[in-house]
Amino acid sequence: MAVMRSKMRVLQLTLLVTLIFGSFSMMGLNPLEAAQRPVAQGQAAVSGPVNINKAGLEELQAIRGIGPALAERIVQFRKDNGPFETLEDLANVRGIGGAKLQKIKSQISV
Repeated sequence: MAVMRSKMRVLQLTLLVTLIFGSFSMMGLNPLEAAQRPVAQGQAAVSGPVNINKAGLEELQAIRGIGPALAERIVQFRKDNGPFETLEDLANVRGIGGAKLQKIKSQISV
């Protein structure tokens, strides 16, 4: 009976590992590379709030929810209008509404 349980456990673990590695393969990812990826492809890990008045394009893209196009609009908005005085001023950038601002608020500072 103990041998049967042991064989079942090995089979379960084998299936689990196959499922995990198969999922990565289906997404076109190497499991080891995926584990080392901090947030998502093209994004760096953020260690603290990103200052939206000083951040460059790469730093802005490190904010979850900010992609390349939105980062460029933030930088352009700063050039055209000067620095943001409050976090809420970021809602004046096209593509950032109240909902997005609430999602990223904990990741940014002025």
